[in-house]
Amino acid sequence: MCPRGDWILRKWAFLYSAAAIAVVGCGGSGTGNSHSSGTPGNGKTGVITVKLSNSTTTPPGAIEVAYLTGQGRAPGDLTAVVQQLRFNDAYGEVTNPLAPLTTCPLAGFQDNIVRIDVPFTTTAYGLPSRVFTSFILDFLQFDEETDSPAVGDFTIISEPIGFPKTFPAAVRVLPGRVTSLPVFIDDSMFSIDATNPLLVDFNANQFELANGLTEPLTTSTPMKAFLSDFVSFNLNSVPAAQVPVLLPTTNIAGGTSAVRVFFSGDVYGVADASNNFEALTLNPFLPVGGRLGPAGILNGANGTLPHAGTYSLLQYNPTDLTQTLQIVAGQGIWREHKTVLQTTTSTGAPSLLGAGAYVISFPSSSDNNMQELVAFVQDANQNISTLYYGFVDMDALTFFLYPVSDIMSGSTAGQLTGVIPTVPATKANPNPTAAALYDKSGNPTTNPDLVRTGGYQFNSSDGSATVATGLGFTGTKFTVFRL
Repeated sequence: MCPRGDWILRKWAFLYSAAAIAVVGCGGSGTGNSHSSGTPGNGKTGVITVKLSNSTTTPPGAIEVAYLTGQGRAPGDLTAVVQQLRFNDAYGEVTNPLAPLTTCPLAGFQDNIVRIDVPFTTTAYGLPSRVFTSFILDFLQFDEETDSPAVGDFTIISEPIGFPKTFPAAVRVLPGRVTSLPVFIDDSMFSIDATNPLLVDFNANQFELANGLTEPLTTSTPMKAFLSDFVSFNLNSVPAAQVPVLLPTTNIAGGTSAVRVFFSGDVYGVADASNNFEALTLNPFLPVGGRLGPAGILNGANGTLPHAGTYSLLQYNPTDLTQTLQIVAGQGIWREHKTVLQTTTSTGAPSLLGAGAYVISFPSSSDNNMQELVAFVQDANQNISTLYYGFVDMDALTFFLYPVSDIMSGSTAGQLTGVIPTVPATKANPNPTAAALYDKSGNPTTNPDLVRTGGYQFNSSDGSATVATGLGFTGTKFTVFRL
């Protein structure tokens, strides 16, 4: 039995901690916009094409910096004004010089997002991801509210002396995916200088404490970003006894059955038919509650492309004595599994996945050997009847799967185990030793960030193979959710 506490239920730990802080004062190969797990064929072979864009070139990834502010509002309060973001790695600087102004009232609980696209088409062509190890804290100006002649007037003040400031960060961006970086700023960190009313002072200790930084500042304790875009899997045909049940949390009574489960590589979530959303934390009894916004379809010159739905994580406003008003502690997007996991016809055209069994893995923001794993069986209308989730270890060449009913508690009941086998034998190589992990060109690889497909087989020794066959997991190939 594999203990899952550190891997499975740590998923929302960073964001849950972030929300809690807010409440108390939280080199690869390939081009193009999709990749396929193999030759098109029957659904039971597990053939999947990952589709994240209609573009004919590799789409950019995105960084969404969420400036999370906190406390009340009154004359003299400061508003930080953000415009330009700058991130640097070995492949150049990424910036957004034409971005609109974003105002962040330091004394008000808000989630202010500034987005920047990260290209993979020039100096970073073909990379599996880009990693940025620092965050530049920079403001265009500060606005100080006044109480005369009218409420809402303000005085413009320059950012503190010594700015911009650079802090260690861990921000990984994958093509076509969205990475979120929470940045906590409030009026305990920025204040008007006692002797110069046109100068803002910066309390670095308060900023570092709120953002999980420790002195001396090193990359071993960075500001951490995470993959915030979800893939949603419906539970339309999963037997009622196997469906997770939501728990009581912020503005959610609990007790309702989930109709969707969500995976990103970093995070798990569930939602019910009323669009109540819960993100899981280390504590299985304390999910973070929120709401879903619907997904839909967009029509364009290059065809149709489903647009993502949205989610918002909510917390009660600590300044509200009635504890009825809520604040947004985090937000992001989600996509239907049938819109991003597809197959191709014999002519190469995209097509919805047919009836059959499929297995997909999700890289994390660490992009290491450990990846989330989802195995599901669906009918011809993409209604899922069986779903297991867990993880695959591409170094140990093992995987573990659990019934979706366990996702709330983190129980290991019903565990299935398996291995990644060696590549098939050939006349030229009758005794292969390489693991069946393949890059985008179909060549064996031992680098997890280059893996696009892999083989899998359930263990017979513990009965997993027999159970898996009975569940309909008859395939032998999994696909990685990345371009």
